[in-house]
Amino acid sequence: MKNKIYFIICILLICIGVKGSISYGQDTIGYFPPQPKDINVLVMRPNISMQLIVNDHKVQEIDMKLNGKKVDAKYDQNNQIVFYQSDKNLTPGFYKVDLRIVIEGFKPIVQSWQFAIDKNAVKELQESSDEQKRVINYLNRYRKFLKLPEFQVSDDLNASAMAHSNYMSINKKLTHNEFNNDKGFTGIEPYKRAGAFGYMGSYIGENIAFGQKNYQEAIDGLIDAPYHRLSFIHPDFIHLGYGRKDTYYTFNFGGKKKCEDVIKVYPMEEQKYVDLSWSDEEIPNPLRIHSKKGKVGYPISLSYFGKNNIKDIIIEKATLKNKNNNLVEIYLNTPQNDDKLSDSILIIPTKSLEKNGKYHVHVKGKIIFQDGKSKEIEKKWSFQTVGEEKDKNSWMRYFMYYDIENHWAKDFIIELGEKEIVSPKKNKLYKPDDFITRGEFAEFIVNALEISIKPYKGIFKDVRKNTQKNSYIEAAFHNGIIKGMGDGAFHPNDFITREEMAVMIVKAYENKNKNIQTKRSSFVFKDEKKISAWARKYVRTAYELGIIKGKDKKEFAPQDFASRAEGAVMIKKLLEVL
Repeated sequence: MKNKIYFIICILLICIGVKGSISYGQDTIGYFPPQPKDINVLVMRPNISMQLIVNDHKVQEIDMKLNGKKVDAKYDQNNQIVFYQSDKNLTPGFYKVDLRIVIEGFKPIVQSWQFAIDKNAVKELQESSDEQKRVINYLNRYRKFLKLPEFQVSDDLNASAMAHSNYMSINKKLTHNEFNNDKGFTGIEPYKRAGAFGYMGSYIGENIAFGQKNYQEAIDGLIDAPYHRLSFIHPDFIHLGYGRKDTYYTFNFGGKKKCEDVIKVYPMEEQKYVDLSWSDEEIPNPLRIHSKKGKVGYPISLSYFGKNNIKDIIIEKATLKNKNNNLVEIYLNTPQNDDKLSDSILIIPTKSLEKNGKYHVHVKGKIIFQDGKSKEIEKKWSFQTVGEEKDKNSWMRYFMYYDIENHWAKDFIIELGEKEIVSPKKNKLYKPDDFITRGEFAEFIVNALEISIKPYKGIFKDVRKNTQKNSYIEAAFHNGIIKGMGDGAFHPNDFITREEMAVMIVKAYENKNKNIQTKRSSFVFKDEKKISAWARKYVRTAYELGIIKGKDKKEFAPQDFASRAEGAVMIKKLLEVL
């Protein structure tokens, strides 16, 4: 039985409108529930905030009191938020916030609320884990392809997502709402959990999934599922948090309401390698209103994101045609017949699409806003399906790293990157010509051999809990791939030499094949005498296995530093001989 992907309960919080209005527009203002509110806060210096949309109106006065004492709250116009953060850690206990905001031309906004600093609150949150970094890089390949702002990592949302995955795993529940009598409870709703970890703002979304073998499978499945897709392609969500416990996955989104109107479609214009079909692995099932279950064609979505809240979308025309210009039968979901949609429509082919098919979509209609205004829309675009299932989303290969396009090692780096054996140096940059560090090469080897990572223990005196790649270094040590430098240190940030790399690569080979079988060959490097005595037999073995070659002029250059590109190639050669 296949695992289900569960529908998000609330994509974002509805703006509470002033003067009875909940619309966005030049003549209105609005605000979201404050943060943190009615919750135990798990950080000692939370952001006390309230998102406030004033459009072109002027904020004249902000008066915030914390336990009756006036504090210096400010309004950030760019992020549309009133906020205050103490410059000192708050002690455990209850706190009351009183807030009064005066906006020119409107009655004052007055809010009072409470929160508590938990006795187990921490001074600061953990930095992103390697897996969390990989997740944001993977998702940003989608965002770049869709020409959307890339997600920014949020430690607050990471902590919130991780806590919720822990909650679901402990209690064996797939749910967006937590129950305060359960173990691991951090907050009933997603936005309260975000506030508990200090996130500034209440423009929050959440997606959850269960049972997938890794985060890539979870993300791809959520984007295929039309309801869940909408959070990932929403331009207003700019912050991302991710957590996984066992096979429970949580994705938390945060951002701000923008005043830009944009239509986003998926599959996007001229997209290639689109899947042929989709099974209704989503709860609730978007096919429920058509009394349909089972496999259908790949779902197509069109979303209108803008400054005004949408009351309705009236569709005059929605067609899908194949390469022969023949109409394809579809199911159509709009806000008029689907209560889970507000700013989007879904076009779902009733049957699987054809391989290598060119499809043309035409949508024409009208957006009705809550302020009574309306806007005509019309969108035409095309996409192409895959030839083979294995080629689904092949376009993603070209959005992995931004700096390897014309590099000689491009194919090696992409292949290993797809398998998550190598990782970027920074954000989406692989930095192929940078020297590779001892810690980075240890990471590559551990990933290549699929060695399990264990909690940090502190084996080397210079590999601390906050040292990058510490878990990979210790995993390599436990598996006999590294020993250190003989002084109780590993020197993780030192650049690795070619002879050091040869030693590690042979020990990695021995980890999988205890009895090395090599073809004896004439081992001749002009600079063989320069190879350190402790490394000579390993260099010879690596050469005879076909993992390493010499440089120009038949030299090995044992003390030269190796590049990140050379590191990837050596890992590729190791996998080939294994």
